[in-house]
Amino acid sequence: MNYCINFKCEKRENVQNSQFCQCCGTPLLINERYRLLKPLRSLDARTSTEIFEVDDSGTRKVMKILKENNPQLIDMFEREAFTLRLLNHPGIPKVEWDGYFTVSVNSLGNQKLHCLVMEKVEGENLEHWLTKNGKISEKVALKWLREIIEILDFLHNQKFFHRDIKPSNIMLKPDGKLALIDFGSVRGITNTYLPKILIDNVTSVFSGGYTPPEQINGQAVPQSDFYALGRTFLHLMTGQPPSEFSSSFKDSRIYWKDKAPQISKSLADFIDRLMALYPADRMQDTRAMLQYLNAKNLFIQNLILLANSRQFRRRLLATLTIILLGIFSYRIAYPLISQRYLDKGIKALKAGEDEAWGYYQKALYYNPKDSRIYNNLGFICQRQKKYSCAINNFEKSLNLDPNNYITRYNLGELYEDTGDLKNAEKQYQIVMESDSPIATNAASNLGRLLILDMRISEAIKRISEGLKKTDNPRVQAALYKNLGWAYYIQTDYKQAKVALEEAIRLYEKRADSYCLLAQVLEAEDKKQQALVKWKKCRDIKLGRTIEIKLWKTMAQQRLQDAGD
Repeated sequence: MNYCINFKCEKRENVQNSQFCQCCGTPLLINERYRLLKPLRSLDARTSTEIFEVDDSGTRKVMKILKENNPQLIDMFEREAFTLRLLNHPGIPKVEWDGYFTVSVNSLGNQKLHCLVMEKVEGENLEHWLTKNGKISEKVALKWLREIIEILDFLHNQKFFHRDIKPSNIMLKPDGKLALIDFGSVRGITNTYLPKILIDNVTSVFSGGYTPPEQINGQAVPQSDFYALGRTFLHLMTGQPPSEFSSSFKDSRIYWKDKAPQISKSLADFIDRLMALYPADRMQDTRAMLQYLNAKNLFIQNLILLANSRQFRRRLLATLTIILLGIFSYRIAYPLISQRYLDKGIKALKAGEDEAWGYYQKALYYNPKDSRIYNNLGFICQRQKKYSCAINNFEKSLNLDPNNYITRYNLGELYEDTGDLKNAEKQYQIVMESDSPIATNAASNLGRLLILDMRISEAIKRISEGLKKTDNPRVQAALYKNLGWAYYIQTDYKQAKVALEEAIRLYEKRADSYCLLAQVLEAEDKKQQALVKWKKCRDIKLGRTIEIKLWKTMAQQRLQDAGD
């Protein structure tokens, strides 16, 4: 049986070796080389592509045909062809350099059909395999994980990422090896890709249950492949698709482990990390993933052997005896020991977060009711962008001491980092109304949020209240900067200039004060003076807020226009 390539043909099936379609007259030998033998999925007028098994002079291959003339779909189709031509890996379908071409069909008018011929990967996809065989064991999971990660390692090193990993796009070949297919959503990691993300100019690709949140928003990154990989193996290890599981409201964590009792805690934790809500909380590269799997597996085996040895049992008994003998005397000294470890953690934080974390954990062991320890643990999590960990520790701190205003201030900054400005404002308001030394810092941050929300008069009031309560030059500089910003928005350039110059006098290393002063000078048509401030705005490194990043971009543009 030969099929007609004309998707509008009313009777596409033709007898073997016919030269033209008996219904519409379209040539059946495509590009003078290929014959369509059978569709590999149902022919559906609603889909944009068709996939056929084809004959190429006796060799069976796969042809993908784009039916629509949509420029965006053509761009994705051409990108898939270009990518597969470049890639040479046993786990990726091969495409020859002449494997992409267009075909004209008389009955379709000016429309051309875009065709891509690739290697036919024998076997069955893991979605079909799972239906017949059920959920996989830990041994199979580890083997398959390593194979797919090695394919992704090759793909990412070639500066591409897949964007559509799911069980139906992974083939189990007859030799037991896996292959990754369907590169229709592939993206190159180029110098232009990140700027496109910033302006939302990237095509969004969505597969329900497998696509990470940032990709749904058109902002996929290489770690988006890891999220989809984690969701894929959740499906394979439980036998249920991700969409059938309930999830945490805070961090979207899926509750799935009771459906996979055959999977060890160490591997389950690894899968959870791949599926973290934020890309920064996931494994960052394929090499680290492979190293983690190998090291973890060896650790588990060694731990089992150690636990079953007589030597380990004797040492454990001796240790327990010593602990029991000394527990009474140590219990009395617990608060002092806890304070000692807390002090060590504060000093160690300057050198490294891991060492400080260890000291805080020891302090917590000796005094689990000290809210300061939970605050410091939350602060480390916040610095590492582990937001659910940070919120958990800050909430524990406030449960122990609702008047720990440092914790409330840190929680406000955390809400800012996650975009929850309403709750950030609430925490800063509580801190500002207290007698805590950090109240003026909260006034500065609260003023900034009110400015961003265009509540300018209220912002000026809060900032002014803060200035009356502090003589700290850096805090005063931050408050005057925000006061100048508020006046600038009100077009009161005279008062804005006075406030911003005072902010710079108090602390010269704030980039944002110069950025804002440059804008004030521009508004007063003092272009040359503004350029001096724009240069300072660009060159000073201090500052991480979104508005500073925007102002620095403006500074770069102004200085480029001026030939600097």
